Amino acid sequence: MESLRIYFKLIRISMQSRIQYRADFIIGIISVIVLNAVNLGLIGILVNRFTSLNGWSVWEMVFLYSMFVLGHSIYSLLFWHFNQMDDYIIRGTFDQFLIRPVSPFVQFIGREIQYIGFGDLIVGVASFAIAYAHLGLHWGLGMWLFFVLACLSGTILEMAIRWIIACTAFWTGRSMSLTFVMNRFNLLVQQYPIDIFGAWFRVVVTLIPIAFMNYYPSLVLLGKTELGLSWAGLISPVVALLSLLIGALVWRQALKRYASSGS
Repeated sequence: MESLRIYFKLIRISMQSRIQYRADFIIGIISVIVLNAVNLGLIGILVNRFTSLNGWSVWEMVFLYSMFVLGHSIYSLLFWHFNQMDDYIIRGTFDQFLIRPVSPFVQFIGREIQYIGFGDLIVGVASFAIAYAHLGLHWGLGMWLFFVLACLSGTILEMAIRWIIACTAFWTGRSMSLTFVMNRFNLLVQQYPIDIFGAWFRVVVTLIPIAFMNYYPSLVLLGKTELGLSWAGLISPVVALLSLLIGALVWRQALKRYASSGS
């Protein structure tokens, strides 16, 4: 509980520092909204040209995109700086997390808060609401609870995967190459259903497991049982927890490998 209290205190301090520069804060959010709008526009152009994409209508793909962005928004807000882990290690600034009587992990994740998460959240909520209305969905309480759980699972999955990738910097010094590869997979999975790709791609994004962030839960939420993989969406929370556990184990081993650069 003490670690949790410290974490929220660090987050509050980080948020206060961000809003000190309000113009940058607002412009940053607007830029993220515009970027997401462009992505959605590209999806609309592609699907409208071909009517549907392997049985996925334009609004089903907007729904798929919104599922990813909703989970990603929380990751962007709270955990984006996992992408900068190698900078902390190379510059030696990671030392500061080891000399204080608080968990290094709590200190690190409470280090920053990114405004881009607010922009993603706005786009995610708006695109989901529009897609839900156009698809004529009428969920009961159970489906709404699963939707919330699926979005949170998406956040945990992305955080865990990025966490593991970030930890490789303790051995190699740099993790940006793996981060770049992850970004490419993310870009494809967030915009398109994985069943339009080859078998090798579907296997990779299932094992990593990026597809559990939005694709498999969307099969359940959209009732697309004809694809035969909707059961995978039901286990997305379990996959998220397992990924988080693996991340914690890798982090523990990574800390043992850390050697200060002396910078």
